[in-house]
Amino acid sequence: MLHFNENSFGMSPKALLAAKHAIELYGNRYADQSFEEFKVKLAAHHKVDPQQLIFGNGSTEVLQAIATYSAQQSASMIEPIPTFGDLKRYCEAENLNIIQVPVGQDFEMNIAAMKKQANAQTGPVLINICNPNNPTGNIVDFSVLFEWINNAPDTHLFLLDEAYFDYAQTNPRYKSGLELIKQGRDNVVISRTFSKVHGMAGMRIGYGIATKKTASKIKPFASGFNLNAAGLAAASAALDDKEFYQKSINNNQISKTLLIDTLNKLELAHIPSDTNFVLHRIGQPLADYQSNMRRNNILVGRKMTNDDRWNRISLGTPDEMKIFTETLLAFRQKGWV
Repeated sequence: MLHFNENSFGMSPKALLAAKHAIELYGNRYADQSFEEFKVKLAAHHKVDPQQLIFGNGSTEVLQAIATYSAQQSASMIEPIPTFGDLKRYCEAENLNIIQVPVGQDFEMNIAAMKKQANAQTGPVLINICNPNNPTGNIVDFSVLFEWINNAPDTHLFLLDEAYFDYAQTNPRYKSGLELIKQGRDNVVISRTFSKVHGMAGMRIGYGIATKKTASKIKPFASGFNLNAAGLAAASAALDDKEFYQKSINNNQISKTLLIDTLNKLELAHIPSDTNFVLHRIGQPLADYQSNMRRNNILVGRKMTNDDRWNRISLGTPDEMKIFTETLLAFRQKGWV
């Protein structure tokens, strides 16, 4: 399964054990106390006030709250295309005016065009920037992004979706928007998840961070009572397991190197990725490529670009990527890529 950007490495054994214990000890109880303890712990981890946190059953629920809040402001929403599509779906349900700005030929976000569209609006604007971006895998240079945010009107709210934040730390061109929030920028909210580097996609633990002022405006639209005892226990243990965290990142890099080396060998273009997936060129229509991969028991990404000959492949374990790359090499022998 190399199609949903999950962490095939799994979750921390310590997190798994904590989840099991939580179910055994108080699975029949509401998780109020566990939630309050986790909120304080997560806030300390990020060096923010607990009141700055917005929680969701997955980070997508945080996006939903932001969309509903923005609808109350009669905002327009601006985002690049392609990008992660859930915010657009929520904004459509709220009847927001949605403006999508195509990325460039190199799949880089066209920040200048997005800024121009934002400035052309007369009312509040929600600006959606998934950074690193999904499905392209690349980042927005922090100097360009921060310059825009620091000089934007107060009516422009920047949602920085940082689901893949952990994988981008070694890129000197990348910085989290958390830095701006700590500087008191009320026009920024970031979203994070335990689904990726922590391998907890099925546990559904997501959160947002903003200034206390901005968080207080969004939280009334967030679902309450939405985190479970097992997920809270697992997430708390995951924060403590620094060794597993680093192993997860290292494992991802090994798998990425295996994949990139093969793509280079086959001269298949690919977008430099700071995530746990890679968008790469294929040599046949996507539907045929998916079908051929499925016959080899491999699930690959769906159509995400206008050009039908690109595919987003999620990074599995090194062993899984060896199987995938061997299959890709066999496809070349058959003239399929």
